[in-house]
Amino acid sequence: MTQQWQSDLDAWAGGWAAIREDETAQGVRAWNGSLPQDTVAGVELVLVCEPSDAGTVRDAVVAAGSDVLSADVLLCGAVQDLDRGLGFPGDAGLFDAPKGDWSRFEVDEWGQPVAHSAMSVQEGVAFVGALHADSSQDRDPAEVLDPLVSAMANEAFLADAERLYTVVPESELPAREAQGWQRVAAVVRCLRR
Repeated sequence: MTQQWQSDLDAWAGGWAAIREDETAQGVRAWNGSLPQDTVAGVELVLVCEPSDAGTVRDAVVAAGSDVLSADVLLCGAVQDLDRGLGFPGDAGLFDAPKGDWSRFEVDEWGQPVAHSAMSVQEGVAFVGALHADSSQDRDPAEVLDPLVSAMANEAFLADAERLYTVVPESELPAREAQGWQRVAAVVRCLRR
């Protein structure tokens, strides 16, 4: 049975590529039980699979003589689950700047940026980039990141997106689940030799 993330793969992968404009282009493919043979040496490949298959994918990459660059988590959330109507603390406010196929969202407090992220909406699906909070602030990062996710989900809704996706390291999973995200797949980034 095809999972929703597989049906949305071209859209969320396109959004991911759009916000990573300064990084190497990558091929994103659903794991089908074997490594694609049509990839070029030295080019990054991203294999997306069920969470329970992540170890199998990593083993197959290594057995093929390729390098595993990272193993992350694909999260998904329905717009209505992520847009919780949260407000920003104190005098903080949200600003967004369209950058073509994506937008940068920044939370400012007293003229200083305290958090930011990026989002791209493609074919009714939004992809949210990494969430960054100013580590010099004496506060729980969730105080600005949770409202940021909520506001971005609202913006995705206004752009007719139904779902949001993001790729995060395993270590960020608890904080993201608290925001309403759900683990849907594993993401293995590799480099073919």
